[in-house]
Amino acid sequence: MIEDTSTFPTMETPAVEPAGQDAQSKGEASPQQTSAQSQQDEHPPQGASDHQPTTEDKNCGKRVSSGKKGSKMGTRSKSGIQAMKQKGREAVKRSGNEDDLAAQIAGMTISDTPKAFPQGTGLVYDERLTQHACPFNSRHFQSENGERILQCHKRLQHYNLLDRCTRVPVRLASDEEVLTKHSSEYLESVKSTQTMSDNELKDWANQVSDIFVNNHSYECAALAVGGMLDLTEKVVKGELRNGFAIVRPPGHHATRSKADGYSLFNTVAITAQTAKHQWNCERVLIVDWDVHHGQGVQYHFEDDPSVLYFSIHRYEHQEFWPCLKDSDCDAVGKGKGVGFNINVPWNEIGLGDSEYLAAFQQILLPVAYEFNPHLVLVCCGFDAAIGDPKGEMQVTPAGFAHLTHALMGLADGKVVLALEGGYNLKVIGECAAMCTQTLLGDPCPVLPKTTEPSKSAVESILNVIKNIRPYWSSLKYQVDPECLQSKVVSSSSLNEPLLRDDQSPESKTTTGPEPEEIDKLIDKLIAEIDLTVPKNRTCLVYDEEMMRHKTALPWQLTTILVTGSVNFFSQHPERPDRIARIFSKHKELGLVQRCLRVESRRATKNELHQCHSAKHIERLEAMQSNTPRELNKMQDDFKSIYLHQSSFDCARLAAGSTLNVVDTVLSGQARNGVAIVRPPGHHAESHTAMGFCFFNTVAIAARYAQQKHGLKRVLILDWDVHHGNGTQHMFENDPSVLYVSLHRYENGLFFPSSPDAGPDMAGEGAGEGFNVNIGWNVEVMGDAEYLAAFMQVVMPIAYEFCPDLVLVSAGFDAAYGDPLGGYKVTPEGYAHMTHMLCNLAKGKVIVVLEGGYNLNSISQSMAMCTRILLGDPCPAIDPGLPSHNAVKSILETLHVHRKYWKSLKYQVNLPSLPPCEPVEVTSTKSETKCLPSSNLSEDVGGGDSEVSTTTSRMSPSDAIPMQSSTEESPVTDPSPVSTVGGPVTGSDESQNLETLGAAASGAEAGAMAAGGKPATIVELFGPEAQLHAVVPLTWCPHLDSHVLPNPPSMPISSSDPCLECQDTSENWVCLHCYKVLCGRYVNEHMLFHSIDTSHLMVLSYADLSVWCYGCDSYVHNEIVFPAKRAAHISKFGCDVPGM
Repeated sequence: MIEDTSTFPTMETPAVEPAGQDAQSKGEASPQQTSAQSQQDEHPPQGASDHQPTTEDKNCGKRVSSGKKGSKMGTRSKSGIQAMKQKGREAVKRSGNEDDLAAQIAGMTISDTPKAFPQGTGLVYDERLTQHACPFNSRHFQSENGERILQCHKRLQHYNLLDRCTRVPVRLASDEEVLTKHSSEYLESVKSTQTMSDNELKDWANQVSDIFVNNHSYECAALAVGGMLDLTEKVVKGELRNGFAIVRPPGHHATRSKADGYSLFNTVAITAQTAKHQWNCERVLIVDWDVHHGQGVQYHFEDDPSVLYFSIHRYEHQEFWPCLKDSDCDAVGKGKGVGFNINVPWNEIGLGDSEYLAAFQQILLPVAYEFNPHLVLVCCGFDAAIGDPKGEMQVTPAGFAHLTHALMGLADGKVVLALEGGYNLKVIGECAAMCTQTLLGDPCPVLPKTTEPSKSAVESILNVIKNIRPYWSSLKYQVDPECLQSKVVSSSSLNEPLLRDDQSPESKTTTGPEPEEIDKLIDKLIAEIDLTVPKNRTCLVYDEEMMRHKTALPWQLTTILVTGSVNFFSQHPERPDRIARIFSKHKELGLVQRCLRVESRRATKNELHQCHSAKHIERLEAMQSNTPRELNKMQDDFKSIYLHQSSFDCARLAAGSTLNVVDTVLSGQARNGVAIVRPPGHHAESHTAMGFCFFNTVAIAARYAQQKHGLKRVLILDWDVHHGNGTQHMFENDPSVLYVSLHRYENGLFFPSSPDAGPDMAGEGAGEGFNVNIGWNVEVMGDAEYLAAFMQVVMPIAYEFCPDLVLVSAGFDAAYGDPLGGYKVTPEGYAHMTHMLCNLAKGKVIVVLEGGYNLNSISQSMAMCTRILLGDPCPAIDPGLPSHNAVKSILETLHVHRKYWKSLKYQVNLPSLPPCEPVEVTSTKSETKCLPSSNLSEDVGGGDSEVSTTTSRMSPSDAIPMQSSTEESPVTDPSPVSTVGGPVTGSDESQNLETLGAAASGAEAGAMAAGGKPATIVELFGPEAQLHAVVPLTWCPHLDSHVLPNPPSMPISSSDPCLECQDTSENWVCLHCYKVLCGRYVNEHMLFHSIDTSHLMVLSYADLSVWCYGCDSYVHNEIVFPAKRAAHISKFGCDVPGM
């Protein structure tokens, strides 16, 4: 360990084990309360949002609402607090290892066995494929010729990429393989060209457009298909990680019975079909970025919901080849495949990296995460590259690398590229090399700052969203600011143009640069390409001396008081074991051995002065000589801080060690880095400590990188669940540091409980626009919400900012099971966010530990981030869809920042769509449903219908058959609005009232409107009701033991008041003892009842949902049906329709 002793005296400390050895906690982790997650509905089950006492919670107390000490207690009395403290002390004595229990409750699988990941990038290439040539005088010979693949091979060899790839030989595809997507007549016709004369070959080619053949054409096409099939099979089966088939002739224009556009056999279509039927790939994503629309692939799969086809192509209002109306954005598929065909048609030339990245961020990636493919195939044409004579676009070779990297986050990294077009020989080789290097795991080349997208491109993207949004629930962000607060959008606003004058960027010229300028630009781009990478991939710093920072009185019971909640910890949540457990997990998974170990050191006084005042530093330094009792009294001078004689020294060690990682990365010794350090830093202000933080480690690192290494732009991404107030304040006037924070906000009530964390705080002075806050409110957030924020906000702004270094304030207290954060981000979610950030700054990403207080959660999560930095593939993830309130938070941030960032051009209202015809699709559970014929509503104002209503529409991702079924269930006709108030016909209604235990008095009046008709949802719940769906558990382990029959002496009555406070506004009934008590928005008596009695299953009288505290989830199972029916009858005077 390196220590600077010239500036600070260091107090004597007990001997510790040498740095680098695994730090074992002195005694196993102490009990710690698990998280009580908020409910996933928008207004959690009318009072159940914050209750979730699991087996552990029922003993340990209640959920943290603001995360750290210092908030008010709410309405509970002082004696109640003392009683809860006593209960907490007893719980600490009784409980075992609470972190393990927290992880178990969170559903996390903790495995200490390192997972074997597929290794290697496969490469298909064979010079025999150059034998396909034009035997007669034709312009085509000037374009699609064998030099194309020879040049690709040459550039891969030039960059020493060939030896790093695993060669996969070509082979002739069998007739059976070709016939999966082509007719037997067509196959025989192509085969016949092997023996034709030149004149016969010319006659054969003249039957279709843009085709040439010779006697080798069939063999070359069959070899291309065979090689692609073998490569993809190896990727699917885990023998290779990914691959690139540099083959010809192209294939994506070929239809079932026709050659077209240089294409004979549709290589990618045949591969997709084979993957589905032979290799168990249930969902395949095909991305086609060739400048020409791959109509052949579209026609092959337009009625197939198991294949999502996404094409970005030049269209020019049907003037560009293949000049088909089916290439436009309103061609969305047919039959069961409706919604699974997405065309992004460009209507002008000269579009480049900015527009293609926007199409990925705004359309492809949200839809792809919702689709959740098992395999990604790319129709990899490079004729959209700068300088291509056919495409006339301006995508750079580096741009294609970034598109490839984005796709590698999908399908466990199973991505296979197949060469299609590309006709500038100088550029095609560079593009192939960039994509190959990215597949091999090298960092993406630096991409120039993205520019303002063209007006035409913005219109194309919005038109695509308009056409496919009825089929994909992830596309929710086309909402004007004035519509955000309004639940009903006027018809006039819906019919506005896609772009108003004040939103429209300047249109790019439709005439490209002169050829001489293009050649010079290409030469410049090639000269600037630097594919050299550091020898070491990831460096890591850890020093167990940082564990010396601990509570001064270790025997005290730490109590955190927050609004309406009391929480008990036998140790402070920011405890020494945090870094020891993280490092231990890294060792168990073999990650430490794969990293370059960096020595630790203490930050110097000058380094601390870059972000902190001399008075603050001197005050903390002086505390080294105080006694524990003195320190305990001094803690009250700070907000959420505990003090120890070693606190100052450990904070210096955390900062200095992180600076060593910065040096290692920026000096080229490693590509990226990990700092397992404590105490955390992002709350520390320049003049004071707060929120467990003393020195702002990441802020110091940013300033250090700029001053020592001369960096111009640094991005700080803060995903800690608490807002990094200190970091924001240190850089809010500085345009050279972009600070982006995703945090729990609760409208300013969550720690640090400041309006500075709001979305409208965008920076000051020269730094205005360089502070980006995404503040979550109301609901429990998880992978879906965080990934949506990355795609919609973080990555567009980050690409435009173009940082030289990315620093991650990596708090893991938004992780599943964290006792302070209460959120549900999984290790896989953190992995995907890390993967996206690695696209930036040529991969110079440093992950620095901040918060995170569930030892299992933080260990798993940070280890997953390190895996990604080390180049392991992104794990499979099915994040689901972002919640209504998350979409609203994202939109609030977008609306604030679109005036600062040119890449944020897409928050405008879309015109109304015509009604969708009912389409029969097969669900994942082998049942058939319909898409509704009515306009589909959005969760946020500005949708496609004038009044937002609840529909039972499926998203296409739900329409994929996950298992084979010989029969399909009958088609049902979903109604846009549930008829909860409808009468029940038949003679058994009175019998239901008795046998189900429903108290029916007054029910009919409650369910009837003033006119005597059944009440509508608006009349029952009010005009501001926000209705949307969550997915309940179909079973939970507490059903049998916690749901008892309703005793006749206690009939269910939805009008019963709370037994404790007599409130009637929002009550729950316990399904074990059938007591009625109020929810968290009143006095939380049901929550305390569950803690006291261990009764875990409760039913809401507000929305008739059933919540399990033990599983932290809604439950819908036949065991709870009698109680639900009784409550429905009591509330509405009728039985539940269809139950």
